[in-house]
Amino acid sequence: MAEVGSYIALIKNRLLLLAVAGLFICWQDPDSTVFKKYRDSNQLTAWIYAQIQYPAASPTAKAAQLKQARVSAWRTPASTDEIQAWQDLLINQGYTLLQSGDIISSTDAYQQAFEWGRQHTAITDPSLVLEYILKPLGNNYTRLGDYEQALFIHRMALEFARELEDKQAIAATYSNLANTAANMGQLQQSLIYCREGTLLADKRSATYGLLLSEQADACQQLQQYAAAKQSIQQSIAILRQQPATNQEAAHWLFMAYQQAGDIYLSTPNIAAQYYQQAAAMPESKRVLRRREQARLFLRMGKLQLSLQQPRQALALLDSCASILLPGKNIRHLNSRDIYGEYTLLDLLFTAATACQSLQESATALSLYRLCFAAERELRHQYISSSAKETAISDSRYRYETAIALAWHCWQTTHDKQYQQAMLQFMENSKSQLLWEEMQQQAHYTGNDSIHKRIRLLEQAQLYYRKEALQSGRNDSLLQLREQRVAWDLATLRKKIRPAPGAETDVLPTDSILHLLAPAQLIRTFFTGSHTLYTVELDRNGIRYVDSNTIDRDAIVRFKQLYFEAGPQAMLNNPNAYYNAAYGLYALLFARHPLESHNTYLLMPDGVLSTLPMEALVTDAAYKPAIGKWPFLVKQATISYAYSLRTWRLQMQAPANRQGFSGFFVSQQQAGLSDLEGVRKEKEGMMPAITNGNWYVNEQASSGEFRQALTQSAVVHISTHAFIKKDSADAPHIMLYDAPFYLFELNGLQQHPAMVVLSACKTGDGRLVTGEGIQSMAHAFMAGGTPAVVAASWNVNDATAPLLMQQFYTQLSKQSNAAIALQQAKLNWLQDAGVSDIHKLPYYWAALSFQGNTQAVVLHASPHYWYWLLLLLLVPVGMWLLKHKKKSGP
Repeated sequence: MAEVGSYIALIKNRLLLLAVAGLFICWQDPDSTVFKKYRDSNQLTAWIYAQIQYPAASPTAKAAQLKQARVSAWRTPASTDEIQAWQDLLINQGYTLLQSGDIISSTDAYQQAFEWGRQHTAITDPSLVLEYILKPLGNNYTRLGDYEQALFIHRMALEFARELEDKQAIAATYSNLANTAANMGQLQQSLIYCREGTLLADKRSATYGLLLSEQADACQQLQQYAAAKQSIQQSIAILRQQPATNQEAAHWLFMAYQQAGDIYLSTPNIAAQYYQQAAAMPESKRVLRRREQARLFLRMGKLQLSLQQPRQALALLDSCASILLPGKNIRHLNSRDIYGEYTLLDLLFTAATACQSLQESATALSLYRLCFAAERELRHQYISSSAKETAISDSRYRYETAIALAWHCWQTTHDKQYQQAMLQFMENSKSQLLWEEMQQQAHYTGNDSIHKRIRLLEQAQLYYRKEALQSGRNDSLLQLREQRVAWDLATLRKKIRPAPGAETDVLPTDSILHLLAPAQLIRTFFTGSHTLYTVELDRNGIRYVDSNTIDRDAIVRFKQLYFEAGPQAMLNNPNAYYNAAYGLYALLFARHPLESHNTYLLMPDGVLSTLPMEALVTDAAYKPAIGKWPFLVKQATISYAYSLRTWRLQMQAPANRQGFSGFFVSQQQAGLSDLEGVRKEKEGMMPAITNGNWYVNEQASSGEFRQALTQSAVVHISTHAFIKKDSADAPHIMLYDAPFYLFELNGLQQHPAMVVLSACKTGDGRLVTGEGIQSMAHAFMAGGTPAVVAASWNVNDATAPLLMQQFYTQLSKQSNAAIALQQAKLNWLQDAGVSDIHKLPYYWAALSFQGNTQAVVLHASPHYWYWLLLLLLVPVGMWLLKHKKKSGP
């Protein structure tokens, strides 16, 4: 953290003239006359502190007044006193917003205070930055759930504290680090932070009591309940002994009582006693933060709900709602009342569960919808992608609960509104981050100052990431800079984001379904913990909804045994594979078989995302001749998409309309094995493609590849590729001279219509709950590519060249790329020259098509033009003949 050190070295001995957060010099309450007097005499410093000290009826009113003060300032601060006063204004705004419960606006204010300090390092007090900016800012990010950003802020605070040689400040920062680490699931690391802090803190201090409560939290999550109970009791004992004037210690005691209640939940009477002790604490003796007060009522409501007392629970939840949503009735909320806050999200879900227990299904479904709206608003405040992924994963159980209720209502009433509710919840649970990334592509076309700044920051982010990867060092300065760029990017992207709630509250089904081709159907799935939900749609809407039990572990084992581990299990026992494949087919399709006259767009979910559907068999009767097996690929054409919304964006995405560029790297660098099948693949493809650009080995450079992405309609890649699942530092495609990292796709102005990834496992990757497979195909779609062909496991060197030759040959004859890929597989299965063993699906089923099946049209066969000319000449000839008859001899 060299940058932090230099920052502090410049400002270490500078002191702020006035303190903050209620410790200002006591002036008389100013009125509008005083404000005018300071303005007229151009006394900006005095005017700012008068604004800070001006009394308000509530924290909310005070926050609004300080916000207006920033707007009303008649000039920019110039002198040292004015600059310091402006920072005090920003800090106080962050503090009052936090007191009022508006944590997002509070976070923004603290961020602005920190940036103001960075701009004026020579006159900013580092101890003030540590205590009044970094500490609350990091805690705000923890409250929001953006733990990576919180960790970044707290580590920066730790460097400030160490530079200041303040042991108590270091210990307090370790407490914040412990809290964040525990929330990230890094429980052992949390305990390490606690131990480091307790070595420095005074054993009688409130900070020591706080560290013990953090230790109790980590022990509870590790299921070390005896240690958790001992630590929380010691924490409470120390915090009780603090002076009555120490409001912060009283607040920590208030939180420790609640934590003790959580630890003793298995003994409800004891848990209730701790919650009551927290509720009994006088508000005047502690720092009152509305969010924590609301959280106490929520905890007490959850306890009552666990005791099967939903009415008592709702009464407590109403008390929580009165704080978070003043003047609102929890049963009559609408989307305009919702904002991004985790306590509000949790409140809405708990209230929905209570209403469901009371058989108030309509109210419960409404509250579930509002819960998901709050979750989306909250997620948009996150900076790190991992925090967003965690939020998506955490919402999974809530979506499953809502879908199950909608299914139950449909089963009992057969009211079609519940079918629509199921579809809405299923769609909103899927690939939300991918959809947001794809939406961002539309913003890159802007040319105003914000869009230009975003593009500049993205280039900086790419530079820092590549520098870190290529240097091979754990460079803290690079990491710091990259995180600051991510921070700035997230702030700017909020400014161009659609209005809250506009994105996903209502699923525009009609506008999506009209994009379906004739005889094309959609099947979308939701994989719950034990239940699979299915919805099928055509151009007119929902055709049916269904529910079935599912064994997720069996699907994972099937994919791992027969595909990920290589062909051996399939070769050793084809009969066992056949039986397992039919069992999965029966689960997924037996009730509603695919119809041969239709084409199907499948939207798998969860573990189904890893399943090669076309490799399943449709009949229970085993046949020794593998080529005769009734594979699903023989029954219907299948393509894939992540969700309805992402598919619509792929259907509407602008793309390069002509040109083919193929990259074939058989001679590998950096100790990688050569790829013998690459040359054969290129030779087999060439007859089907005219006017293509072919880049072989040293010609296949990273520069040519970037150019092809912005100029060619089809980009074909045949080389080594590495994904996160391979423990690669960053997913990349290995070109001849250098790797192409997938994050380099961000912000491309133009895109291929189709990318063909003829490389191993390009369709495989990390399975992120609620998001699907984070593969190379996923990255290209996020980057704006309408269609992708990718492989879900290692592509066989003997199979890939022939399949690719057939794919491009078929694509030159007709425009549907999914049909072209299906026909290539069928030709493989029907080819008498292919051994029966090589007709096992391991060899041909790896490749799948995702996205817009009509995205690209290759050069048509000359015969096509002959037929077109003939069709044009026929009506002309008929007209001439008719005209001749009329004119007579």
